[in-house]
Amino acid sequence: MAMAGAAAAGRCLLLSRPSPLRLRLLRAALSTAAPTLTPTSAPAPPPRHELLLERLRLRHLKDSSSPGSPNLPPRGKAARGGERTSQHPQQGRRVEAAESFEELGLGEEVMAALGEMGISKPTEIQCVGVPAVLDGTSVVLGSHTGSGKTLAYLLPLVQLLRRDEAMLGMSMKPRRPRAVVLCPTRELTEQVYRVAKSISHHARFRSTMVSGGTRLRPQEDSLNMPVDMVVGTPGRILDHIKDGNMVYGDIKYLVLDEADTMFDQGFGPDIRKFLAPLKNRATKPGDQGFQTVLVTATMTKAVQKLIDEEFEGIVHLRTSTFQKRVATARHDFIKLTGSENKLEALLQVLEPSLAKGNKIMVFCNTLNSSRAVDHFLTENQISTVNYHGEVPAEERVENLNKFRNEEGDCPTLVCTDLAARGLDLDVDHVIMFDFPSNSIDYLHRTGRTARMGAKGNDSQL
Repeated sequence: MAMAGAAAAGRCLLLSRPSPLRLRLLRAALSTAAPTLTPTSAPAPPPRHELLLERLRLRHLKDSSSPGSPNLPPRGKAARGGERTSQHPQQGRRVEAAESFEELGLGEEVMAALGEMGISKPTEIQCVGVPAVLDGTSVVLGSHTGSGKTLAYLLPLVQLLRRDEAMLGMSMKPRRPRAVVLCPTRELTEQVYRVAKSISHHARFRSTMVSGGTRLRPQEDSLNMPVDMVVGTPGRILDHIKDGNMVYGDIKYLVLDEADTMFDQGFGPDIRKFLAPLKNRATKPGDQGFQTVLVTATMTKAVQKLIDEEFEGIVHLRTSTFQKRVATARHDFIKLTGSENKLEALLQVLEPSLAKGNKIMVFCNTLNSSRAVDHFLTENQISTVNYHGEVPAEERVENLNKFRNEEGDCPTLVCTDLAARGLDLDVDHVIMFDFPSNSIDYLHRTGRTARMGAKGNDSQL
């Protein structure tokens, strides 16, 4: 049944009536120490799904600022210990939205690339990030998934590369990139590389991609040609450095995309190994150092502590939507009893959505759950593609292409949380067959839909 207040934040659907015991427990959980009010003056309790969303969000945001304000550190706060961060003009206050990219300081070449992409108005994170990166500030850019973070750092980086050529006489050299973008997965690497290639049609710079799961020789050949920017996974880039296919000498700009994922999922040692020579070089007399940009959609306290320790004095710039659910997505919570078949319930949600022509992602917590869902849907004549850790890298890319296909031959992607981060997909409906174990995964899953202001739907079983 529809819950009160559902028009503002979604619906809560009950497939069975709660037992009297469950209702008593719920009332007890919602009760407070305040005196009991009369029925005429008692405010209606928040809908259960709103309580759940708020509880999920606050679990990882106990140190955040008050809701509705940008999640920025106050002016003068120390980045670590007693050290104070260098204050950026946009840190600590709400940023005025720009009507065009020209207002952000971008030049003609980059503007021409944006025109070819059909992009005219910057998003909030682009209004925050572009000027900061152009100013040479090392920053952490935090904004919700699908908000345009990739362009927020690529656009100013390309302009900085072109500026260095004009002012300092720097130019492309084999094996000596001036900018490196580190990504946690091959799929995100390819995605960033495609955007960089689109910009290079007008801005005249050369980028190349190196990632695991593919042959080394073509990557070696590409690095042996003059190159400005390398986009890759940390392990594969370190392999090329070890083999002498890439050197540190000219690196001036470093980006860590999905930085929270890399620090949270075991990439820390590789990142520190990559950073060590850069930091050592920066201590030498006459070296100009390097600028760092970290990009993230979520941030736990533990990861933020690691970042502040690894990048002293880095400035955190976050939009008002950082670590909040997307306003244009509708959230449906479907409650099941133990006697109901969860797979059948999934089918009841999935089939009407497919009939509308929607592209759908079905998230599972484990490989076994993902296999069971895929088998069940296939048995019911629903075409699916898979995306999880046991699918080979090349097959994952092929499956994503099938899912993206406008002809709609495979409109259903059955996946684990491997597909929850970094992928820019045109998804209308996200269904969580298994509910995520934490709020960070919840935000990343729901962020696959309702991207760049579009509408979307999230259903939780």
